[in-house]
Amino acid sequence: MTPLANTLRTHSFHPVIPQELQFGIGLIVDLSPSSELWNNVTTTHSFADEIVRQATAIKAQIVIGRYAENRMIYQDKANFSACQNRTVHIGIDLGVPALTPVFSPLDGEVYSIANHQDDGDYGPMIILRHQLNGIGFFTLYGHLHQAAHATLNVGDSIKAGEQFTAVGTTEENGGWAPHLHLQVIEKINTNANDYVGVVDPAELDFYLRNCPNPNLILKRSDLD
Repeated sequence: MTPLANTLRTHSFHPVIPQELQFGIGLIVDLSPSSELWNNVTTTHSFADEIVRQATAIKAQIVIGRYAENRMIYQDKANFSACQNRTVHIGIDLGVPALTPVFSPLDGEVYSIANHQDDGDYGPMIILRHQLNGIGFFTLYGHLHQAAHATLNVGDSIKAGEQFTAVGTTEENGGWAPHLHLQVIEKINTNANDYVGVVDPAELDFYLRNCPNPNLILKRSDLD
């Protein structure tokens, strides 16, 4: 475990979304190629339809997409047309209703604000910069509601527990069902307005070190 991952593991954080959702009854979705979910997908019943069916069956309050999962849902999206080898999801997806508030898990500042509107991309996105026990790192929030952070600026201070944005709608979030993509990044690249959230398996070792499991912040016991 890296020093950052160990620090996150031992620290307590404010919920990223309302507590009753973050720790509510969850459907943890398996989108890997071997998932039984695909047995129920047809030309008229999409994988998104199947997730809704499964969530309804258990009265789930949140639908969760797993960290470090090899997926088969990206290659028909325009955002991935030039990078077919990117298949491993390196964040956690929190499927909650559009306009659900998003809170900072700890003190930080706005590092970047962007809006990536290619099909399958992040849509509106914010990266926060943090310091914790002398370690600098970033948290990335994708698929947001643009109007919820319209007055936010790069460099603004954000307190732990402060709402700074909200979950976006399908029409603005890159074409996905409403959800928050949460990602932790230790060292960011020089492109401040973006960071890859789905990676090539050949580069996975690097990204597992640089982007530790966001559940170290969320702390859901069923994701350990």
